[in-house]
Amino acid sequence: MITVREKLPQFWKFSQGISADLQAEKFSDWGPLVQKIKATLETSFVEQMGKTIPSWQKIATLNEGQTALHTLLVFSICLNLPEYQQSGELTRREIEWAALLHDLDKTQARRDTAHPFRSAAIAAQILPDLGFELQPGIQQSDLAAWSDLVLSAQRPDGDRMLHDHSSLKEIIANLHRCWGDHSSASRILKAVLLHQSLPTLKDWSNPVLLTDEELSYALSLADMDVLGPLMIADSDAWNIFDDPRYAYLDELRANIADTCRRIQEMDP
Repeated sequence: MITVREKLPQFWKFSQGISADLQAEKFSDWGPLVQKIKATLETSFVEQMGKTIPSWQKIATLNEGQTALHTLLVFSICLNLPEYQQSGELTRREIEWAALLHDLDKTQARRDTAHPFRSAAIAAQILPDLGFELQPGIQQSDLAAWSDLVLSAQRPDGDRMLHDHSSLKEIIANLHRCWGDHSSASRILKAVLLHQSLPTLKDWSNPVLLTDEELSYALSLADMDVLGPLMIADSDAWNIFDDPRYAYLDELRANIADTCRRIQEMDP
């Protein structure tokens, strides 16, 4: 598998630096951290990223680049997580790609719950160019049809959009048909697709959650090895300077462990 480090060396090096600074607790509030990571919004950096991740130029310019900055912070936090560091090399690479691709079509900070589905639809179109192979016989039209199905699975809820699980069984079945049941691409796309479909924090609860039936066909423990760290880093990137940060991390890890228990209990 081609890695983020190989494909995007500038992004990798910058993220490693932020990761090291976070580990050393060099930032005590948002001001200095934001000031440092804002360097990634410079035109040359954005253009370089856009050559590999076309949607990057959108998220780096919309809302003063908030989503791009958040993505970089999520990626940097992932590098420090024990869940990442204790994983095998393949899983670490999958976590990296999931972190990089998870918010490719996020238009609002915390009010756009449908963005994981839209981001997964975009990520699926990018993965072949990143070296992830489709299953034999799968054509670009099949991939486009999957993305269209995923994009259709959202509905308005007041001033926000929600993802809709009514077509989830078909979405997962066709994801497996395009990429295989147990491939890296499948695990990455499920992490992007479902990172707001599981219990996280009571203070920031997700409004659309997987039922036991949906969980039984949508996720495996191997999928959770990628999705779990992404969920932790995604949450922590918002709460890194909040007083309840460590309580949030404990709560989130407990909920992820409970999801894994549910999966194990359903495994025949």
